[in-house]
Amino acid sequence: MTCEQERTELAAYAMAALDPGEAVRVGGHVGKCPACAGEVGEIRTALAAVRLLPAEELLGDWSGKLPELREAAVRAALAEDPPVPRPQ
Repeated sequence: MTCEQERTELAAYAMAALDPGEAVRVGGHVGKCPACAGEVGEIRTALAAVRLLPAEELLGDWSGKLPELREAAVRAALAEDPPVPRPQ
C-alpha cells in the first residue's frame, strides 16, 4: 500500500470508523509511515478539540457564520493567515 492509497482512509481510521479488516490494513501502514501517523495524530487532536466544544456551539445557528468560516478555512489552507484562536 502507498500513502496515496491510504490517505483517503486516514480520517475514518482516526475515528475508528473502518471495518476491522480495513482498520488492520490502514493501521499497518500508519505504523510504518511517519507522515501518515502524523496526519492521524493531527486528525485525532482536531477531533478531541471539537469534542470539548459546548453543544450549543456545535448545534446552534450557523447560518450567519458560514461565509466567515469558509473564508477562514480557505485562508488557513493557503497559509495566508495563521489559524484564528477561538474567543474565550
